[in-house]
Amino acid sequence: MTDPQFASGGYKFALNPIQWFATEDGWLDPTKGPAPRDLLKEIARSGFHAVHAQVPGGWTTEDYKNALKDAGLQPAPGYLSMGLPEHGVDIATTLETARTSAAQQAQLGLTDMFIATRMTKDAPRVKRPGVGAEFDEARFVMIFDLVERASAILREEGVKAALHPHIGTWIETEAETRRLLDNIGSDQLGFGPDTGHLSWAGADIIGLMSDYRDRTQVVHVKDCRLSVRDAAKAAGKSYQETVVSGLWAEPGTGELDLDGMLAALGPDFDGWLIAEVDFPTLPPFECAQASAEWLADLRRPVPSSR
Repeated sequence: MTDPQFASGGYKFALNPIQWFATEDGWLDPTKGPAPRDLLKEIARSGFHAVHAQVPGGWTTEDYKNALKDAGLQPAPGYLSMGLPEHGVDIATTLETARTSAAQQAQLGLTDMFIATRMTKDAPRVKRPGVGAEFDEARFVMIFDLVERASAILREEGVKAALHPHIGTWIETEAETRRLLDNIGSDQLGFGPDTGHLSWAGADIIGLMSDYRDRTQVVHVKDCRLSVRDAAKAAGKSYQETVVSGLWAEPGTGELDLDGMLAALGPDFDGWLIAEVDFPTLPPFECAQASAEWLADLRRPVPSSR
C-alpha cells in the first residue's frame, strides 16, 4: 500500500523534532532529549514517516540511513546554519561546511536544503527581534556574497539551496528576503519560508509564497500567536522573552492563517511541509502527534490563490 504521506501529486510531510530540545528559557539545547535512535522511533510512533535530516555527530551517513530504516522513517530536507566571522567562523570554513552538508544530503537522496545564517543569544536581532534591527549595507553585501557562494556550492553537490529567513539573524525581514531572491538566480537559490518566523517579522507571507511559489519546495510550518508577538514588540521583549510569553503554538492552534499561506503555494505543490514547534504547548511526543494529525488533514485539495 502506498504511504499517504508520499502519494504522488501531493504534499510530503515531515517533522523537525526541535520541541524535544526546547529549554525553559526559550532557547534550544541540542544535547537535551532522547538519544538519536530513540528519538527517531518516537517520531515514527507519533505518526510521521519522515524527519528533517541531520546526521548526528560521530555518525556516518550510512549509520544514519540504517537508523532511519530501523525506525521506519524517510529523510526530509535538512538545514544548513552558516557561521559568520562575528561567530568566530571564517568564510572558507563555512563554505567547506556547506559542501560537506550538501554531500550528506545528496547521499541521503535529497535534492533541497534550507540555508540560513546562524543565530546566537547575544545577537542584536535576538535582543530586538522581528524589526530588522541594526541593518548595515556593508554587512548585507557580505551576507549576499555568502549566500550566493554557498548556494553555488550546494548546486555543485546536486542540492538546491532554499533561503530560510529566520528571526534573530541577518536575513530576517521581507525586504532582505526579496532582495536576495531577486538578485540570485532561481536555478541556484530557492525559497524555504518559515510561516512563524516570517509572521514574527511582519512579512506578507501569502504574497511571498505566491510570488516565489515556483522556487519553493520546502516549507517550515509553524503557528504562532500574533497577539503575543504584538505585545512583546510593544514591550521591547527579547527573542527568548517573547518565546516564553507563549508565542509558539502547535499547527492550527495559534493565530496564523496557515490554510491561506499554504494555499498560496498553488494546487500543484508537491514539496515538503515540515512541522516545527520551537517551544511546545504540549509535551514533545503529544506535540508531534498533534502536528502529524494537522498535516494529514492537508491531504485535501488546495484551492489556488490566483
